[in-house]
Amino acid sequence: MDDDVLGGLNGAYLNLKERMGKPSKDEILEGNITTVIFKLGWPMMISSLLMTLYNLIDTIWLGRLPGDEAVYSVGAMGMSWSFVFLLMGIGMGFGVAALALVSQHTGAKRYEEAARDAGQLYTLSILFSLAVGIIGFFITPYLLDILTGSGEDAAALAYYGTRYLQVIFLGLPFMFMFFSFSFIMRGWGDTITPMKITAITVVINLFLDPILIFGWGPIPMMGIRGAAIATVTSRGIGAVTGLYLLLSGWHGLDMKARYMIPVWKKIKKILKIGLPAAVGNEGSAIGFVVLWYFINRLPNQATAAGAYSAGNRILNITFLVMGGLAMAMSTMVGQSLGADDEKRAEDVTKKGMTLMFLLMSAIAIVLFLARRLLIGFIIPGQPEVIEEGAMFLMIFALAMPFFGLFRGVTSVLGGSGHTGQQMILSLTRLWGLRIPLVVIFAFVLGWYSTGVWMGMALSNVIGAIIALFILSLGKWKEKVIEDDPLESPKT
Repeated sequence: MDDDVLGGLNGAYLNLKERMGKPSKDEILEGNITTVIFKLGWPMMISSLLMTLYNLIDTIWLGRLPGDEAVYSVGAMGMSWSFVFLLMGIGMGFGVAALALVSQHTGAKRYEEAARDAGQLYTLSILFSLAVGIIGFFITPYLLDILTGSGEDAAALAYYGTRYLQVIFLGLPFMFMFFSFSFIMRGWGDTITPMKITAITVVINLFLDPILIFGWGPIPMMGIRGAAIATVTSRGIGAVTGLYLLLSGWHGLDMKARYMIPVWKKIKKILKIGLPAAVGNEGSAIGFVVLWYFINRLPNQATAAGAYSAGNRILNITFLVMGGLAMAMSTMVGQSLGADDEKRAEDVTKKGMTLMFLLMSAIAIVLFLARRLLIGFIIPGQPEVIEEGAMFLMIFALAMPFFGLFRGVTSVLGGSGHTGQQMILSLTRLWGLRIPLVVIFAFVLGWYSTGVWMGMALSNVIGAIIALFILSLGKWKEKVIEDDPLESPKT
């Protein structure tokens, strides 16, 4: 091949690597806002996608178990994760606190304070997850007995669910540790390393699943418990790797082991920021359970449930893109405020939210035009479900740009550390707007499933308007770190 061609290809590769690579500290604070948002955002999109593969891989292998064991195992795993998602909301609340504190200290160039906050977050996450994990292990059988009810099928689901969930509870510290690592790195401005580690753990889980589920050589067949052990093992490898990287200072954030000795003032700060975020996450998770309660009481229950499930899978893929950009905005806003560059934080907010609005508008147009094709791909040969799912996507798509604005505001509030306002917005959108609107449209006015979809869409529109009003008050521009950092403990 001609040397000029090779040189051109090499130059193009280097240019692409520079554009897609990790942004520097100066670039986050001074570089092109749109470019930096994408640089920070795309690895988080991939990470979120990879995390969804954990359950998908487990489901695929468990579905190949013999006879009824496959049915009960897949059902029990799905049921068990309703508890895990509630716990993940708490872990992500602590993570939001870490992102706000680490990003603002990083922007202020107080790297040691960022490292100390990281150490305190690890301590809090480990202690909390150990306590919840031990309690959860012992009460799992009672929880699942209550949830499943009576009967032969219920007893089987409770049995398999217990075998799975007890192992997951024991591995909860690993899950919280990796959450901590991921959010700390995002606050630091590195979203690529967590993505790489997540990819490695997914591959490990992929290989461990069949070995532990079906047995191999001296390893006995463990069924659903094997899937849980594979998940905990792979997440454990990721958690230990992340902790090692922080303790080694490999990425510049030198989290020394002594920084993990509890310091009440710092833990209090993390709780002050993290608990409202956790409450908001928990309230949202429970709210979606309540939404399912109403869907299951529609005259066309089976059709509506199938349509919502299929439509939600499609929407969740689009939300991965939005979520990555939103987290990138949080990092940039946090570091800008830490650097006392309020103008930069305002510009990131305006451009980021404009980008979110335009992106969700484009996605909404695609969903609107391809709604029947997309639903039919997921549930082929079900004309009633396809039509209902198309109606759901059509109505929801009209409000998606507003959801982009809402998500943009909550990401700014998270990055600035004002999670109390973030919590109020999340709970208001779901409990103050969505649930009442669904009840009114679906049951009071008698619009049934169409009323559910209308209530969901309208809650996003009104929620966005409220969120923009909260943002306009300007309280989010106040830092949550002190101008003079806390006195370092004598250790």
